[in-house]
Amino acid sequence: MPDKKQAYDMYKAGFNCGQIVATFCSEKCGNDEKTARAALGGFGGGMHCGETCSAVAGGVYSLGVYSNHCEYGDFAAQSKITEMTKEFTARFKDEFGSLRCADLIDANDLGRCGNYLMKSTELVIELIERDKLK
Repeated sequence: MPDKKQAYDMYKAGFNCGQIVATFCSEKCGNDEKTARAALGGFGGGMHCGETCSAVAGGVYSLGVYSNHCEYGDFAAQSKITEMTKEFTARFKDEFGSLRCADLIDANDLGRCGNYLMKSTELVIELIERDKLK
């Protein structure tokens, strides 16, 4: 599991929380890090308008890559990503009270973002590892 120092170093290098989560989860979900970072580039700051936390977006993205729902009629993959996303978002919201960036952070206290991205990474890895045991 990546640590907060890695996350902080990435943040200082200009990456947003979603990019960091997707990078940390890339190996588990079968995606390369650069593609993960590119895909999440526009999601920082809740899509730059305070909406869905990019750590949440990075987690859902990673679960989507893992679930691989990309073929017409693949209802098993559709069901898998639906259930994994529902559990991921419910558990994140239970822990932090919201999925919205504007509700989660104070512009003067961005340090709390580390908690969100680490929890998102932890949840994604847990859900993927549990799914692989099925």
